[in-house]
This record gives sequence, structure tokens and C-alpha cells, in this order.
Amino acid sequence: MKEILVVAPTRDIYDKARSIVSESNFDNVEVVPASMGDGLLAAEKACREGTSILVSRGGTYKILCEKFDVPIVEIKVSAYDIVESIKPLLNGKGPIGVMGYKNVVYGFDILAGLLPVEIVKFEIDCVEDVARVIETYGKLGIKVCVGDANVDLVAGALHCKAVAISSRKAPIREAIEEARRILASIKSQKRRSQQIIAMTDFMHDGIVAIDEYGLISTFNRSAERIFNINKEDALGRHIRSVLPMCTLLEQLQSLQPHIGNLLTVGNNKIAINRTPVLVDGHVVGAVATFQRVSDLQHVEQKIRRTLAEKGFFAKYTFEDIVHNSEEMARCIETGREFARYDAPVLIMGESGVGKEIFCQSIHNSSARSGAPFVAINCAAIPAALIEAELFGYEQGAFTGAASKGRAGIFELAHGGTVFLDELGELPLHLQGRLLRVLAEKNIMRVGGDKMIPVNVRIVCATNKDLHEMVRQGDFRRDLFYRINVLTLCVPSLKQCGGAHILALARHFIRHYSQTYGKAPLPLNPAMEHWVTQHPYEGNVRELKGLMERCVILGSFDGLRAKNEAGTTASGPAVSFGGAGRERDGIPDLRRMGDTYIRYIYEKTGNNISETCRLLKISRSTLWRRLSMADRLDAK
Repeated sequence: MKEILVVAPTRDIYDKARSIVSESNFDNVEVVPASMGDGLLAAEKACREGTSILVSRGGTYKILCEKFDVPIVEIKVSAYDIVESIKPLLNGKGPIGVMGYKNVVYGFDILAGLLPVEIVKFEIDCVEDVARVIETYGKLGIKVCVGDANVDLVAGALHCKAVAISSRKAPIREAIEEARRILASIKSQKRRSQQIIAMTDFMHDGIVAIDEYGLISTFNRSAERIFNINKEDALGRHIRSVLPMCTLLEQLQSLQPHIGNLLTVGNNKIAINRTPVLVDGHVVGAVATFQRVSDLQHVEQKIRRTLAEKGFFAKYTFEDIVHNSEEMARCIETGREFARYDAPVLIMGESGVGKEIFCQSIHNSSARSGAPFVAINCAAIPAALIEAELFGYEQGAFTGAASKGRAGIFELAHGGTVFLDELGELPLHLQGRLLRVLAEKNIMRVGGDKMIPVNVRIVCATNKDLHEMVRQGDFRRDLFYRINVLTLCVPSLKQCGGAHILALARHFIRHYSQTYGKAPLPLNPAMEHWVTQHPYEGNVRELKGLMERCVILGSFDGLRAKNEAGTTASGPAVSFGGAGRERDGIPDLRRMGDTYIRYIYEKTGNNISETCRLLKISRSTLWRRLSMADRLDAK
């Protein structure tokens, strides 16, 4: 069955409606001939088979309105239609009876005063009234009866002439076109409604909406899952009877949204956000979103894992910095203060003091803590590639470039923090480009032709004297003053003193004892003296490596042997001097580490990924340590 059904109560209307449908090519309109009883049956069948709108006239229209919930369009009967129908009777004698439903004979009183014959009007409300019409008209001697589809019943009983009021094609066409407009509107509204339902059901948040009376109008699939209530059991019911614990009803009295409230549902904690629905400044309903707190925590953990896997994640906070010195405490407080502002920070300090930990802590204490943290070591990347790493590149920018191009660290860190470690190693020609990024907050990819806006905070670190590099012309003066807005100087172990060194040593011993499943090594007074008096040219990095080695070996013998004889029962003792040096023929610890990395690299058949996985280091660290080993071997 088609979407629109015209129920024609007379043959004349049926023929005209069919003609209109054919002429106008209304392919979604069906016409059926039917009296009132037959029309009802035809409409019932059509609606079961998918018809959306009915069209009819007179008594049939009225009955359809009483029986069906679908839109029903009326073919209007005008005075002109009535005059056209009774025109052949105006020269006759005797009264003319006019009968029908109100929508057929409405306004006929005024028209009757203009006609040259007597008109007797009888308005009916239902089919049962036809018997009264017959009785009344019989007493009056009516010989001609004019009306709608019921006129044949009256005329047959009175043995008089029956004239059915006809409708012109114009009102029939208007009714069909109105039905088509209504159908288009229904479809459009249904599409929007289905889109909204699909969107709300797709959302992870539970969504519940009520009207101004507190009746539930929206209850999505996530709300079903959260509250364990079927949508069908919730829609149309009062919110208090479905979710008595919910505070959504209170929102009908408030114009202000309420965000981040907590609700207890069974054993679950639910986060609820609610807001009023306003029309012309008046509250006509309210909407709330619900999420299990456990789900929020799971999503947060997933995002953090993703960022961590990509390396765009700051792990450390100021609370992670182990210290026991006034110098380090002041440095931490200064870092906390700097984190409040969005200005560039220059972190200075000797190698191994933990400059990156301070950078990560500043990021995690700032307003950008939820955004990416992207770090790059300017010394670990070949000069030919560092420009592409910083600014990205377009497809085909150079030999070996990825087929689709790649974003640089400034794009990847958009909204977050860029950490430029060992900034003093940045080539001079790229310092100008970096200055332009800081000034204009735009970057252009290598091989690109358009500017890309970026919003990042810059934190730089160096163990070099940038003042001296500026004086010698190795570092741009304008860039130095641009990045040196806030300066944080991280003290060395020597500056922090023995108590601080012992606090770190004990921390590393506990950490590596748990990591390797070893019993914690006790620091006796002799070892405390050695640990606090060692020069630590590698600072915290060197102390950390020493404590890891001692935990693995299960004793401090290697440290004592260095002071006593230079050898141990198990072989040569390790020197704890500066990297790249040898003392008394004893191998340097850093050099041993670089040699070990080279050994693993060759053992894996020069497999970069496998080497990084086994050693738990990044690719840039691997290349740097391999290069260092090569330089040491060359010496």
C-alpha cells in the first residue's frame, strides 16, 4: 500500500482523485472508492500495510478522524460546491432537503437565503441520525434530497430524488498536495529523530531527558546499561518513578547547569551532569548525562597508555623528585611557580642532574597537563634529519620520506609542551626557524607551502654555557633571550650535599631491589662515607647506575675494592670517574655500558627494534650510545 490513501466517498470524487494522481504523477498516492463503512475497512487495511496519511471528505473524514491516529486531511466542501450540485434543481418546486455532517453543510444557512427555493437543512452527527432525517423529511414531503454519501439512504427510504454534493478538482488537489507536504515533513522529522536516537544510543554516556512535567522523553542505550532499565519501560513515565535517586527533576527549577555531581546506584558511583532545556527563556525540560566513575577511570587509563606508547606522555611530577637538601627544595618550588605560567623555560644544569624530570614535572603541574608532552634530544638526531623531526615534512620532500608525509613534534604537541633537550646542539640554521615558531606560532613542513598554526609551550634544557656560545657566535642571541624568559638551574649532587646523596642512594637501592627481586643492601657507615664523598661527574645518572650495579651484584665490594686495591676477587673493579676516561687501567662504567649496548646490538644481528626492546631504551638513545662507543673505540 502507498504512503497516502484517498478514501473517496462518492464515485465522482474517486474519478477526479484518480485523474489528479495520474496527471501529476503522484506515485505515493492511492485512491479507493468507499462509502463510510467500506472506507473504514479500506483505511484499516492500508494503515496496517504502511500508509501514513489518509485523505477523505464529509462523514467519511469525520469517522476516520475518530478511529485513526495517523494524520487525516479533509477535502473541503465549499458553498460553491453546493451551488454547483443543486443548480439543476433551482427551477423546480417544493422544498429541497439538504443533509450531512457539519463539515459538509457548514455555512449553508447564509447561502440558503440567496436561493429562490426553500431549503430545509438537517445536520447529522453520526450514521444513526439518518433515520431521524428520513422521518423529518417524510413529514415535510421533501421530494429532492441533497447531501453527501448518506443521501442515497434517505432518498431510497423516501422514494425521492437524490443529489450528491460533488467536489471540484481544485479542493481535491489541494487536499492531496497538503497530504504530500505533511508526509514530507513527517519524513524529515523522523530522519532528524532517528539521527538523534542514533547519536544518543551511540554515545558512551547515559542520556536521560524529561519534559516540563517530569516525564521521560529520552532514555538511551547507555542509560539502560547504567541503570539496568529498558528504554521501553522508562519512556513516558515520570522520572521519580523510574529513577527516584536522580536529581534531574530539580533542574526544572534552575537555569544554571550542574556539572560533576556524584550519584550512587547500587555499588556504582555515577558522575552526573545536568542542564535545563530553555525555550524563550523558559524551562521546558531538562537533560542529564551519566557515566560510571569506573568507566571514566578506564578511559583515562587507556588515553594515558596510548600517549605513553607514542612517547607523548610526561611520567614524572614534582612529588617524584627524591631530595634532602635546601638547594633542591628551592629548585622544586621555583619549578612549581614556573608551571603556573605559559612562558618558555630554560632548564640549566650539569649532565645527569635530571633536567628532563623537571621538565615533565612542570608540564604535569601546568594547565597543559592533559595535552601531549613531546620530547626530542637535539644531540641524538643527525643534523640532516632534525629539521624534519622538528617541523615535519610533506610527501616526497626528500629521498626516503614517508609516502604520506609526517607531522613534526610541534604539530604532535599541539596544545601541550615541547621539550628540547640539549638545545645547545641545535644547528645554527635551524635556530632561526625555531625563533620564528616561537614568535609567530606557525610552522611550515619541509617541502610544504602552507603555514600550520601550533599552540605549544617550549621548555629547553642544556648543560652548555649558552652565554659563552652566544659570545662565540655558536648560538643566536635573539633565540637565547626568547627561550630564557624563565630560568631554572638544577643543582648538582655536589651542590646538594651528602644527605641528599644518601637519600637518593637509598631510594635507588629500594627501587632496584624490587625490580630485580633482591634483598635491599644496607648502607653501613663506611659505604655511606664512600657514597657521599664520590665526585659523581655523571651526577644522579652516575649514582643511579652505581646503585643498580651493586644491587645486581648483591654487595658493595666493587666500590670498596676501587678504594683499596683496584681489583676484586671476581675481576677488575669499575672506575666511577667521568665518562670516556680510564683510571689505573680500570674500565670506565659508561664505556662498559656503551660496549655492552654494542654487544647486544651485534648479537641481535644489528636489529634496532629488538635491541631497543631488550635494553628498554629508545632508538635515539641507541644511536647516541652506539656513536659514543665508536668514538671511544677510535681513541
